[in-house]
Amino acid sequence: MNENNIKNNFFKKFQNFIYSNLRNILILIAIIFLIFLSFQIYIYFSDQKLKNTSLKFFNSIQAGSEILDNLNEIKKSKNIYSTLSTLKLIQLNNEKKKFSISNELYKELIFSKNLDNLYKSSIAIHASYSLINASYIEKSNNYFNDISMFISNISDELESYYSIKREIEYLFFIAKLDINGLDYKNNMEVLNLYNNISNSNLISSSIKERVKKIHEFHIYK
Repeated sequence: MNENNIKNNFFKKFQNFIYSNLRNILILIAIIFLIFLSFQIYIYFSDQKLKNTSLKFFNSIQAGSEILDNLNEIKKSKNIYSTLSTLKLIQLNNEKKKFSISNELYKELIFSKNLDNLYKSSIAIHASYSLINASYIEKSNNYFNDISMFISNISDELESYYSIKREIEYLFFIAKLDINGLDYKNNMEVLNLYNNISNSNLISSSIKERVKKIHEFHIYK
């Protein structure tokens, strides 16, 4: 059998295959097209929804007395603007010294499945500083358990946050002593914590300096 005959037989078999399976092939093409079309429609509406939420968010932060209602509504969305709205609500409540509301919002973010270690640690740091400050303002230990939880959520795997976490632990310890009326000078646990920070090669010089000033204030006051 020469080469031309081989080619003719091949094309004939291929032609017969197409004719006998034409219906199935058309159905398969239609299914692939519908899947592609559905995906494009999903992308389009998801993009439009994100754009609408974006517009609503930026309008909300300029909405005067309606800002809280608008932000609470956006907070229900499942995208980046939900997190931004929650952070904005935290800022507003902290400014109004409504720390108990801020605390619950912090916890919503911390326990969100959408956050990776970096963002979770950043929020935990912000929450810890804010609630230590709130404890002094309210002269209360109401937030102590939650502060401990926030500190535990600052990842030890993030090298850049190591110094900050140690500083927060030190500040929190002092807050517990101050608010409970306990003595700093004779508390070996806080003094050991201070010495560990001072002697650590892993902690930044700026944080060491801040901790030193706080230590000296409590020693010589």
